Amino acid sequence: MKILVAALLAALLPITASAATTMTGAPPQRHLVYAFTYGVSTDTQMHTSGIAENGSGGAASGMVDNTGGSSDKGTIVVDVVREQPDSGLVIVVSEQGQATRKAPPATCVVFSDTTTICDPNQKVTAEELTLLRFLGAHFVDPSNLDAKGHWHVERDGPSSTVADYTISKNNNGAMTIDEVRVVKESSSRPQVTNINSTIGYDFTKSVPTSVTEYAILRSEQGEQYSTIKSETQLSLQTDSMATAKN
Repeated sequence: MKILVAALLAALLPITASAATTMTGAPPQRHLVYAFTYGVSTDTQMHTSGIAENGSGGAASGMVDNTGGSSDKGTIVVDVVREQPDSGLVIVVSEQGQATRKAPPATCVVFSDTTTICDPNQKVTAEELTLLRFLGAHFVDPSNLDAKGHWHVERDGPSSTVADYTISKNNNGAMTIDEVRVVKESSSRPQVTNINSTIGYDFTKSVPTSVTEYAILRSEQGEQYSTIKSETQLSLQTDSMATAKN
């Protein structure tokens, strides 16, 4: 069914957070607000050779190292529009940071195996994608668990993913889930991302309540090597489903 996602998504591209109400005549099925903090540091090294050093006419050879970084915090708003027959969850997501990290409403479809497909014409930030992949219906499926509360996800393609999830704590459905994830991009600039996350998850409400993610992306192109380290923290602030039941 996922091969139909592109066509389904194309039909959803005009949907925005406000249009989700007007087009259906009813509010979204669920409204979620998360607080986020995001920090990133970059380190780029480039091999140099054959450059005159100190005016001596000799050739210098070595590495030039450039570093940088930024951080921000704010809120991410999620409106769940509907669940598709193939269990894909149609979501409208937007972000408002205090400084530079902002993203207008974008439509995405997310699946239980963390597959996430978003409107290519809209900006979706790294921290939004971190959250989205845990929002799929049946993200925690008891039928997929082994005796140790573990399950495995693997996908091939231009961007391949291998991920392991383990429920390290479970207090009547209030879970702590550990994620170890490796994403490989096969392109003109190959890159590998190693991700370690801790997810607080409410199984009874099928929603992540907190996420702490550490990611390291390494890439190389020619004699240039880049390392990008990021930390994302997410915390559920508002859940319309919980409000409705109180």
